[in-house]
Amino acid sequence: MINGTLKPMMKPNFKGNMLAIDLSKFGYKNYYVECCYYFHKKKGKYSLSLYLNRNDLEDRMKISSKGIDTQYISGTRETIVENICRVVHQMYLEGHFDYYVNRYEYELDCFDRGNELLEQERLNQANDNK
Repeated sequence: MINGTLKPMMKPNFKGNMLAIDLSKFGYKNYYVECCYYFHKKKGKYSLSLYLNRNDLEDRMKISSKGIDTQYISGTRETIVENICRVVHQMYLEGHFDYYVNRYEYELDCFDRGNELLEQERLNQANDNK
């Protein structure tokens, strides 16, 4: 392959920049929010997508990241990071993260219980085969 020929063929979808904001200081231990943003030329604003994540999960399975919100926000290159921090802080003040953290915890519990059930079934099957 000649250098530079893959980009036109693959048409990568650039999503811009990403910030990670630790939520531990707001009472959500082990949680952080990924803030992915890019400038949407047609709208003249930044598209901001927020994803809830845990610091203690290494896997990038579907359960390791929960989409929270996508919205358009105003800003310039100089002000966009501050504006994103303001959005995240306002969401904290209004309690928006509570729902997502509770849902996340519930799904982790379901995953653990399902895993326990499958392990118990596997052990029972192994004992039946003896």
